[in-house]
Amino acid sequence: MDQPSPPTREQLLRDLGYSERSIRYIADSRNLAASPAFTRQTAHVGHCGDMLKLYLDVDGDRIRKATFELTGCAGLQACASGLTTMIEGMTLEEARRIEVDDIIRFLGGIPAAKWDCAELARDTLRKALEPPA
Repeated sequence: MDQPSPPTREQLLRDLGYSERSIRYIADSRNLAASPAFTRQTAHVGHCGDMLKLYLDVDGDRIRKATFELTGCAGLQACASGLTTMIEGMTLEEARRIEVDDIIRFLGGIPAAKWDCAELARDTLRKALEPPA
């Protein structure tokens, strides 16, 4: 008798409550790249121990490109991918107004247990947008 195939990673994420967009961003590793030549970069550690490093290429007051690195879960990867996609082309002031709900809505939903990942993404962005010392 044939054994049923184990569920794919995408199916497991879907079953956990990730949206199709979130799953696609995770699978594509969208914007997951170190970009040390970018004009701004910062790292931030969440209360769960996950770490997000954000790289921003800023020209004047506009974000041209954003990438990230992380040590963390699929939820953080989805949120960082969504955030970096959202902010490309925004002014610094527009990016400062992004809230946790904006990230979750942009992704089309993530499990409630992973909303702290959107908070970590937002907090890392705010840290990156602080005026240089």
